[in-house]
Amino acid sequence: MTHAAIVRAARRVFESSGAEPVDPSYILPSDIPLELSGEAVRARLCVFADQRGNEMVMRPDLTLPVAGLEAERLASGVNGPKAYCYAAEAFRLPATPEDPMEFTQVGFERFGRDSSPSEDAEAFALVHEAVQACDIRPVAIATGDLAVFPAFIDALGLPRVTGDLLKSGFRQEGGVRGLIEAAPAPIEDDLLPTLEAKTREEAEAAFRAALEARGIPLIGTRSVAEIIAGLRGRAAAQAAGGVPPEVREIIGALAAVNCTASEAADQLDAIAVRHGLTKAHEAIDRVARRMELICELLPDVKAICGFRSGFGRRFTYYDGFLFETLGANLTDRQPIATGGRYDGLVAGLSKGRAHATAIGSVIRPDRVLRAKGRGA
Repeated sequence: MTHAAIVRAARRVFESSGAEPVDPSYILPSDIPLELSGEAVRARLCVFADQRGNEMVMRPDLTLPVAGLEAERLASGVNGPKAYCYAAEAFRLPATPEDPMEFTQVGFERFGRDSSPSEDAEAFALVHEAVQACDIRPVAIATGDLAVFPAFIDALGLPRVTGDLLKSGFRQEGGVRGLIEAAPAPIEDDLLPTLEAKTREEAEAAFRAALEARGIPLIGTRSVAEIIAGLRGRAAAQAAGGVPPEVREIIGALAAVNCTASEAADQLDAIAVRHGLTKAHEAIDRVARRMELICELLPDVKAICGFRSGFGRRFTYYDGFLFETLGANLTDRQPIATGGRYDGLVAGLSKGRAHATAIGSVIRPDRVLRAKGRGA
């Protein structure tokens, strides 16, 4: 199959599900993806200034602008479930030397349906059907659930500030580990003016002054505001007693869950039972029921489907079920299909004016070609 034939085959599957074809704006205000993308993705955004000096960005994926369309639709007073599909270009600096900066995504986004294991399984099955239509056989499927870690943290009954800090750290590479290891250490004296500042401007000025005094350049993908928020969270967590040893043990056990998807619920349940975390069982039951339904719909994927509790999308707007479909001749950073649930994104984009559950997925035709042993 050619690249064009793969696009047609995948798009046909998504259109046949009743989704409306769209091609939203190529260009977004930079604050949208900068706020909603993880650190690894922010460093790969294609950012530029428009003629008025406003910072803009080429769309890094299609989920963000399509969710923006849905937010506008709902905010205008039109209600009811809605599904979109597309075959359109996205733009990101390559994660690996072999990847292009401009690439096609063929995908769908569903809004306003039940946020349930059955909907997750149905969306997963739709993507699998589209992959098969591209005449490709996956070699592995990675899954996770970004609702599991917060459910365990809530079940622990920690002070809210400590729990919030742990949840935030979970969405950053090595964030929880860094928080736990650094928790006993007090905030450095030269950073105290940053924490004591009464306004955002004063806090940022104090932080920049501390960096300048240390001779440290401000580099990286996190904004000054995010770094200050992290410092304040650390200080508040320490004031609340830090992270207790038992909590560290539980987090370590949770981080170690790396198994077949069929075993995931049992392993998570064993941790919850051992530590008396009854409030985590609802999230665990969702993991169990989802995989039961996936196996009913797609018995052939059971042997290649794995689960990691730490598996997470690089875009931080995802908040539930996640998956990546892997093919031959590609690394685990180059999935041929990705998808997940993002029930909070529409509310975030509309600043609370609209709300909708959501799940979506994309296929990368260029990677399908490479999985077949052909260049894109």
